[in-house]
Amino acid sequence: MIQPASRFGIFKNRRLWIGLGFGLLIAGASLKLLAPTEQSPTASGDSPAIAQTGEATPVTLVTAELTTIQEGFNATGTVTATELLPVTAQATGLQIQTILADEGQFVRGGQVLARLNSSLLQAQLTQAQASVAQAEARVTELRSGSRPEEINRAQEAVRIASAGVVQAQSDLELVRKRVRRNQNLEAEGAIARDRLDEILNQARIQEANLQQAQARLAEAQSQLTELRQGPRAEVITQAEAQLQQAQGQVQFIAAQLQQTQILAPASGTIATRNARVGAISNASEPLFTIIQGGQLELALMIPETQLPQVRPGQVVRITAENNPDLSLNGQVRTINPVVDAQSRQATVNVMLPANPSLKPGMFLKGEIITRNTQGITIPTAALLPQTEEQAVVFVLAGDNRVRRQEVQVGELLGGDRVEILAGLEVGDRIVLEGAPYLKDGDQVTIES
Repeated sequence: MIQPASRFGIFKNRRLWIGLGFGLLIAGASLKLLAPTEQSPTASGDSPAIAQTGEATPVTLVTAELTTIQEGFNATGTVTATELLPVTAQATGLQIQTILADEGQFVRGGQVLARLNSSLLQAQLTQAQASVAQAEARVTELRSGSRPEEINRAQEAVRIASAGVVQAQSDLELVRKRVRRNQNLEAEGAIARDRLDEILNQARIQEANLQQAQARLAEAQSQLTELRQGPRAEVITQAEAQLQQAQGQVQFIAAQLQQTQILAPASGTIATRNARVGAISNASEPLFTIIQGGQLELALMIPETQLPQVRPGQVVRITAENNPDLSLNGQVRTINPVVDAQSRQATVNVMLPANPSLKPGMFLKGEIITRNTQGITIPTAALLPQTEEQAVVFVLAGDNRVRRQEVQVGELLGGDRVEILAGLEVGDRIVLEGAPYLKDGDQVTIES
């Protein structure tokens, strides 16, 4: 595959072509002046026949070949990451304890890049797990209902409360009898009024004691009924809600613990590492940045006048001025639809193949291939320029004689070859060395 030496070609550069023509003509004239002077037949001893016919000119030949011709134009740009992923710490306020990856390293998705100090979260997790255990025990207790010993204790409480009511009733009846007797005695003047008031007060106290005993009995009976019926549904529901809350707290802390491991979100190459051991994690500052898949691209700046020549999928030859060994092919990925109002340029993103020499931020040159065709090519040294677009070559014909042939030339290509647009066929044998000394119909001898 032959590539053009420049975007415009030799015939776009008038001065270069004219200079090449004058150079070849001057070289031919100089060689003729330096050649031995032709001797007369008599002086040299040559036969008259040889003097009249002349000797065959020695030449070397080349073949007109069908070659892949590529044309394009140059642009410059900067290497960037196709997709740059920031890696931040979701668990903030924790100290960075360990760093397990560094810049330039290729990492897999899910790989641990760093670890944060998790001692405080571990303690909180232990506490939350204890709360879950306590809540689970409470729910289990309520769902299981009352134990027999609890019912027995409640029955005993009812019996004691009932006895207390009987005792209070007996005490109240006794006091009431004393009240009646003392009322009669007070009416007869046998006792003072103060003594009667004391007995009446005792009666009121006994009435209050009876009411308290009855209340205790009612409470004991209610508790016994509740134990026999089991806990209410709303009490169980409340306990279950408390259990779910405790379990949620455990899950929350466990998630925070998982976040103390900083994981790679996807496979790729680490572009930057901002994480430092001992630093405090901050969600606003990425700890790492990852070039997803390690894929780099070249952001070429293309003038708006050349944008119509660019389309996705085109081949781009990449070179670096400061690294002559760097030579690779990229491919146009996207064309930015916005043209910069100041520079009148748009960005064309070119996908780059994997290469250890490529780094983000590098300045590279790209030649976008706009034409890729088959054409006839010959060495430029075989041409005798005539005009800007016309030249003469000598084609080997029969009987080792040459034929003067005008050709239309195209692009000047790499490897000192030139495209022939018309005048030659594939396989034609062309004089390479010796052409300036020939004329149409001359006989030649072919040198290897």
